[in-house]
Amino acid sequence: MVIGFNWPNFHDNAVAAILDGKLVYASEEERYTRNKHSPYELPANALEHCFRFLKGNYGISPGNVDAYATNFDPRLYGVKSRAWHSFSQASLVKDYALRNDMASLAYSSTMRTITRSVTSRLDFAWSARLFIKEVLLHMGYSSNENEIRVIPVRHHLAHAASAYYFSGFDSAASIVVDGQGETDSTTAWSVKRGSFENVFGQSWNSLSMGYLYEYVSKYLGFSRLEGPGKVMGLAPYGRDNAKMMKRLKSAVAGSNGLYQVKKSLLQPLQDQMYDGIAEYVTDSKTPIMHEAGSRKLNQTACDYAHTMQSFFENLLLGVAERIKSETGQKNLVLSGGSALNAKANMELHYSKIFGNISVFPAANDSGGPIGAAAYAYSELGGVISHGRLSSVYLGDSYSEDEVKASVIKSKLKSEKVGDDISGVLSAIEKGMVVGFYNGRSELGPRALGNRSIVADPRNRGTWDKVNTIKGREWWRPLAPSLLENSMKKYFVDPVRHEFMVMMFHTTKSAEENAPAINHVDMTARPQTVSAKLNPLWYKLIKGFESDTGEGIVVNTSFNNAGEPLVETPTQALRSFASSGLDMLYLQGWLVTKR
Repeated sequence: MVIGFNWPNFHDNAVAAILDGKLVYASEEERYTRNKHSPYELPANALEHCFRFLKGNYGISPGNVDAYATNFDPRLYGVKSRAWHSFSQASLVKDYALRNDMASLAYSSTMRTITRSVTSRLDFAWSARLFIKEVLLHMGYSSNENEIRVIPVRHHLAHAASAYYFSGFDSAASIVVDGQGETDSTTAWSVKRGSFENVFGQSWNSLSMGYLYEYVSKYLGFSRLEGPGKVMGLAPYGRDNAKMMKRLKSAVAGSNGLYQVKKSLLQPLQDQMYDGIAEYVTDSKTPIMHEAGSRKLNQTACDYAHTMQSFFENLLLGVAERIKSETGQKNLVLSGGSALNAKANMELHYSKIFGNISVFPAANDSGGPIGAAAYAYSELGGVISHGRLSSVYLGDSYSEDEVKASVIKSKLKSEKVGDDISGVLSAIEKGMVVGFYNGRSELGPRALGNRSIVADPRNRGTWDKVNTIKGREWWRPLAPSLLENSMKKYFVDPVRHEFMVMMFHTTKSAEENAPAINHVDMTARPQTVSAKLNPLWYKLIKGFESDTGEGIVVNTSFNNAGEPLVETPTQALRSFASSGLDMLYLQGWLVTKR
């Protein structure tokens, strides 16, 4: 068995477990700390929950773990970077120990480790072993860090592995695009029967498309981590800005399917962390997106968003064409944070450059531990169960007793209904907006029926109502969940897709019968649902179809603006009570407000 986790801890930190060649557990630290994207947070809570899950479900104790895998390899950093990461990671471990009343350990073993790591080892994998030891001590297990095996995996290789091993393909081309790995920002791979060949790549200091998109997002007034998703949603309201596109093309010259920055811009990019080029391409030194209380979009901001999106799509298509020509592969797998750009994924789908495309659902860094663990497991001689990933219900679940206790403590009006969801159906068909909570939590940024908000897609007003309840910008689109056999009714040339990381063009039927899920450019980002993978969620959508004729519902994440998805029953009740939701289905309980 191999457990993977993020190390160093930049953002979207998570833990995953591969047991007997199968992915059995994965969860993100943000779900426990409630800090979205868990910036610079040790995945300590996620690791503890992973250990408890393995013990409770498989009888496996930490002593049965063969190795741990991290999604960065310190050997690929320069000396200065290795020293900085070693010091910062060891310092985070020290802080963790202090917060958990282990001061003697913090001031002895951790401080010695900091000194060793910085002055001699320059190896943050050493502090990863210490981190595991501290978590085990906190849980009551004894451990010796020298006996803990940590296997560092190159960041982009971990991403590529996550996309390949769970695609169901025996061989495939793989494209990874993100902000930055150790030195990479874009890599392309050819994978055959588990053997990874890095065909070509782009270093982040010659240009990172992930960083470029983030910093253009910043200049439109959004945060770096949340911004790209919002810019993608804003883009359809605009059109290409000819001046910005000309500047982008002149600053970033395409070269054999990749891209390079003119030497005159390299120094500002490196010195100013891409602020220089963001200002260069947008003519803006301050955020230009005006949202608060306004129903009118800034057209310049919309045009900049459209231009950035178009530019990114064209570069991604160029990389796809090159890896296709160099490898002859028929299948493509995608990962890295930029693979969450569902619109660009759609363009790849419709381009038909590849016969089959698989996008890893946790494409951002929360999926890195999965790829690192799978790759390490294979390197240790194990065989990964090489089927297609069809479910990401990989997190924690909560017992009936825990749910009941939370409901009673909330003092909200409640009724035990079990799997009878007729009350939910009746509510959404009357125009109500309902929280839907059941079973194990989903991995990744998309709610897929277990931590969801559900509503009626037939009324265009649902779009505005749901965004208002969640505190989202009014112009952002909503996604649908639909029955697999309804795909062609609502989408043009669709493929089965359970994870909401690929868009499709919508049909006339979708425009007329499910207007709340239609973005202004006639696209949507769907989840296809089967009875086998999520019986209760399927039952809800099938019931809606029986009553209304439409096998599709609005599905957005169960959280308030700026928060991660709800994890526990108590969090679900708090979110329900503090928002404008009309009803909550909570794992067998129907909850309403007095």
